[in-house]
Amino acid sequence: MREAFQIGQLVRISRPSSGYADHRTYCIVCLVSKSDGYAVYRVKNTVGIERLVRADEIEPAALTAVP
Repeated sequence: MREAFQIGQLVRISRPSSGYADHRTYCIVCLVSKSDGYAVYRVKNTVGIERLVRADEIEPAALTAVP
């Protein structure tokens, strides 16, 4: 089952394409595109760094996560 994410949801990068796991918490800013069966999201962390990630690279953050 594919995960559906919402704008404003807190997530963590679980399987990045760059090869290393990023344990920071990110917030989903917007849905950039949805093609080839994968949704691409723009995520942002508290420092302001933005990344583009596919839905299969992220997982929901814990309920106790703080942005």
